[in-house]
Amino acid sequence: MRQAILHVLLLVLWFPALALARGQHDEPNVNTRYVVESVSISGVSETRVSADLRTDIQGMVGQKYDPATADALAGRIRTELRGYAVTFKIRRGERPEHVRVIYEARRRGTPPFDVHLPPLVYHSYDGFSGAIAAGVESHGNYFSAGVVNNADDLLERFAGVRLRYEHRRVGTDRVQIGIGYNLYHPSFQPEITAALAAAPLVPGTYRTRREFAPSVSVFPVGQVKLTVGASFSNLQSLDSVADLQRAYAWTFDAQLRDVVRSGARLRHRVGIDYGLRVATTALESDFEYTRHLVAADYSLSAGRHTLGARVQAGHLDGAAPLFERFSLGNSSTLRGWDRFDVAPLGGDRLAYGSLEYRYRPFQVFYDFGTVWGGGRTATVRHSVGFGVAWRNHFFLTVGFPVRLNRVRPAVMFGFRG
Repeated sequence: MRQAILHVLLLVLWFPALALARGQHDEPNVNTRYVVESVSISGVSETRVSADLRTDIQGMVGQKYDPATADALAGRIRTELRGYAVTFKIRRGERPEHVRVIYEARRRGTPPFDVHLPPLVYHSYDGFSGAIAAGVESHGNYFSAGVVNNADDLLERFAGVRLRYEHRRVGTDRVQIGIGYNLYHPSFQPEITAALAAAPLVPGTYRTRREFAPSVSVFPVGQVKLTVGASFSNLQSLDSVADLQRAYAWTFDAQLRDVVRSGARLRHRVGIDYGLRVATTALESDFEYTRHLVAADYSLSAGRHTLGARVQAGHLDGAAPLFERFSLGNSSTLRGWDRFDVAPLGGDRLAYGSLEYRYRPFQVFYDFGTVWGGGRTATVRHSVGFGVAWRNHFFLTVGFPVRLNRVRPAVMFGFRG
């Protein structure tokens, strides 16, 4: 009798435990029948994670829910959001047989400290360019400090320090404010000095460049970011320490990042950036100019194959300092050309395009573009090349300028954050 009662008790306890275990094990498998309707991140702004990670996250949309993929992406979010605990949950979608994936980020107790290594690039014409910055975040306040030595982005090589403060939650994650301070010691190649002697209307070189830049950013919808601010740059003359020129400008920037999946294998990715700078005497600027720059990129991926296209267009009215003038011929534009062969003083008009094909990490490309202005005729330059790129971070590229003489290839490699 006692044994019979014991067996009954064991069965009563065993069946609920078995049912619970089966429920915990089978729930993800049940969800795999459903299609992912949307993916979102709560607790922080989605722009806090990298563009590549956002692309992979949105790549789940339109696919059958895969627990392993969702968990792997949660791990990658944790890696990028240091100081946050990241979990995810599944919710019923608006449409039948659809689910929503929601990643939740919660701040841990200790303020996160991180070190960033922004683009580190080598160009056979310009040498190494790079920067390093360290930052700490606490209660929505982010402080960073770093050093930079860069010859890849502007006509000048600029070396110095960068300081920045951001408040990343002004009432909501969709509003942020920032203040930046930069102190640079530029250096200029002999080609620039020689070209300035023949172009008296182009402002000359300077010893130091200091910039103070406050801004307000909003994220009105999705992957759209709008930033309004000002840039107060002081240029110290080479002749006198007390002689300063002011380049004070209002600034506006708009960014759009979007990923759309079509079918089971195709993935479209679109990015658009627009920047406006208006220097005016209303801000007591010594320079008056208006600068527009728009850039767009598109890629279509199918399995291991990717086709990509990029375009840029720029227009500058007025006499702007050298750091505001357009140039082509670096590790990302008109690859293979030396910018001082294209236009040693840059230009106030820019047109550029690039076509690229990738298979796994291997790529081939064709670049074309021109900078001109000041009464000069636009001359379109062309370049071709090949290389490898891993996950859009590390790259090794060889570019060849298309011309009749002195076809010397440019070798470029590095890491882009």
